[in-house]
Formats: sequence, structure tokens, C-alpha cells
Amino acid sequence: MIKIFRNIRQNLIAEGKVGRYLKYAFGEIILVVIGIFLAIQLNELNEKRKDHEKELSFLSKLKDDINLDIMNLTQSDSTFALYESSSNKALEIFYRANKVEDIIATDTLFMFAWTNLKINKKTYDEILNTSGIYILKNNKSINDITDYYDLIETTQKDITSLNNSSQTFFESPDLINHMLLVKEYQKPWFDVNKIDTTWIGNFNSPTTLALYRFYGNAQFGVNYLRREWGQSIIKSGKNLVDEIEQELKDKNYKQ
Repeated sequence: MIKIFRNIRQNLIAEGKVGRYLKYAFGEIILVVIGIFLAIQLNELNEKRKDHEKELSFLSKLKDDINLDIMNLTQSDSTFALYESSSNKALEIFYRANKVEDIIATDTLFMFAWTNLKINKKTYDEILNTSGIYILKNNKSINDITDYYDLIETTQKDITSLNNSSQTFFESPDLINHMLLVKEYQKPWFDVNKIDTTWIGNFNSPTTLALYRFYGNAQFGVNYLRREWGQSIIKSGKNLVDEIEQELKDKNYKQ
């Protein structure tokens, strides 16, 4: 094409048609400018299309991640609900305990777990690490997504703090008598007369008070608050999933 234009220009010059040459040259410049403009427009459209596809991909993967979070947190809530229920029965026995068997029953029924939240942040981290946050167009969704993961991070820190606090109560030296009793009870040579049990039922004794503090912290913090915080994340996650699904629908995304 360039060779054809060059030949035309050369022929016009050779024929002495300078005026027509200038008009032709000007027209050629206009065509080149239009070509460059169209190329830029096509490139911009292509970049917008790529960004749009990335945005839809991010939103779809985020929705899958959050749904997985909801499923895992729901299962965790069921587990901690069982712990909480069993521990309530244990505490009922503990508050009226007056013999060794009551303490053993309390220890058997009392349930808790020093675990933290396991959340799938793969897509969210990818968005942050690849500047994908600038590809998402809905400012409300960006804020809600950020709030969701901020809530998770805050909750993880709070749970870690509670777990550490509970472990501190569990490691109290005043619980030695209780630990010795539980450890030795099932052994064939267990002799209750050789172990100090005068603390059982006595809420003035250091052992009973230490056990009371540990049970209370574990039940309210590790079990009850863990469930409350988890349910808050589940609720926030469900709202966010609904919002993302609506946005994907508005953008005519076919899943």
C-alpha cells in the first residue's frame, strides 16, 4: 500500500501537477491520522474489554471464595455450638460439685478448641497484589469487599487474643491439683485418699477459683464469642455474595 502511494506521488511530480500533488499529500496525511486514531481507539477498546473480563473474573472468584468461607464457618459454628452446649452441662455439674466424680464429669463434658479462623483470601490477595482493585468499577462493592476482609482480620486478631488468654488461665499453677486428679483418675492404682480433693466444691480454694476462671473464659470467649463473631462474618459474607451476584447479573455475566 505504501509503495502504491509513493508511485502516485512520483507520477504527479513527474507530470508537473504540483497542486494535485499537494492536495493528494494532504489527503494522505489525513488518512494516516485517521488510521492512527482508529488504531488508538481499537487499542483502548481492547484494553477496556480485557479489564472488563478481569473484573468479572475477580468478582466471580471472590464470590466462590466467600461462599467457601460461609460453608466452612457454618460447619465451624455447628462444632462450637456442640462445644457450648456440652460445656453448659459441664458447668452445671461443676457449680454443684462435691465429689471426685463430679469433677471428672465436668472435665469430660467441657469442650473447647484453641483454633483460629481459616479464610480463603487467595482472590482478594491477588486483587491487591496485581492492582486489581483499580479494575473493579463499583465503589460500593470495593468498600464492602474491603470491609469484609477487614472484619475477618480483626476477628482473627481477637480470637488469637482470647485463645492466648484462655491458655494463660489453663497454665495457672493453682490447677495442679485438678490436673493431677484428672490424669491419675483412670489409672489402676488411683487412690483418692492420696490426692488432695479438699478443694472440690470449695469456691474459696485457689484450685476451684482457678478452674472457675478457666472454664468461664473458655466458655464465654473461646466458645460463645467465637460463635458470635463467626456468625457476624457469615452474615456479612452472605450480603456480599448477594451484592456480587447482582453486579454480575447487571454486567450480563454468564456463569
